[in-house]
Amino acid sequence: MNRPNRRQAVLVYLLLAVVLIVFLTPIYIIASSSVKPTPIMFQKPPAMVFTPTFEHYTQLFATRPFAKFMLNSLIAALGSTVFSLTFGSLAAYAISRIRHKRMNDVAFWILSMRMFPPIAVVVPYYIIFKASGLLDTPLALIIIYSTANIPLTVWLMKGFFDEVPRALEEAAAIDGYGLLQIFWYVTLPLAAPGLAVSAVFCFIFSWNEFIFALMLTGSNAQTVTVAVMSFWSSDAVQWGRIMAGSFIILIPGVIFVLTCQRWLVRGLTMGSVK
Repeated sequence: MNRPNRRQAVLVYLLLAVVLIVFLTPIYIIASSSVKPTPIMFQKPPAMVFTPTFEHYTQLFATRPFAKFMLNSLIAALGSTVFSLTFGSLAAYAISRIRHKRMNDVAFWILSMRMFPPIAVVVPYYIIFKASGLLDTPLALIIIYSTANIPLTVWLMKGFFDEVPRALEEAAAIDGYGLLQIFWYVTLPLAAPGLAVSAVFCFIFSWNEFIFALMLTGSNAQTVTVAVMSFWSSDAVQWGRIMAGSFIILIPGVIFVLTCQRWLVRGLTMGSVK
């Protein structure tokens, strides 16, 4: 390796190191604070060497039904992701394949549904769900999160469907495949990277959402984001439990992203080979 290339490689590694430090430092603070004893949590300078304790995690599950809250968040996030991918993919395929001069207007109208600020529609949603008996249920969260995730899924998947050659679908139609069979066996597998990207965005949004979960849930369907903030009150801020809960919230999202990343890389590799 000559000197200019070596300098370029060093600069690239230094830049990557800076980016990693910036992104990993908050996670390190959360993880280390969750196992720090309370007396040294705000010690100055910060204690770098200490005996870890899991009392904050114990108190987290002892004082609140935190496992139930995690299950509520998981049901809402996975339910919304599956619902959004199913109907969003079908809508995106229709928009991509139907040739009509107004189809772009339909696509923009779907995207405009994603532009509503949550605080502007939370009161109407509250009235609707209270009247229908769905208030404080995971189904209400699934419906709300899906209304925000479907427009995003439609626009993401439309771009991937546009890249699939129509000649493949025409060849499948000649072989006797129906429209749904063509979509399921030909087009959708080729758009697997789009499904992975859409699933990641849908899950992360649903898992981390706070406003709707705070306003539309109570003790039955409360999510982890609302449960963690319940340790913040005017009397005291229980930082140890907040940090422990925040670290637990990170884990499912990281696992889901890593799982979808494997499918994303596989889809990209298959596409490059073809």
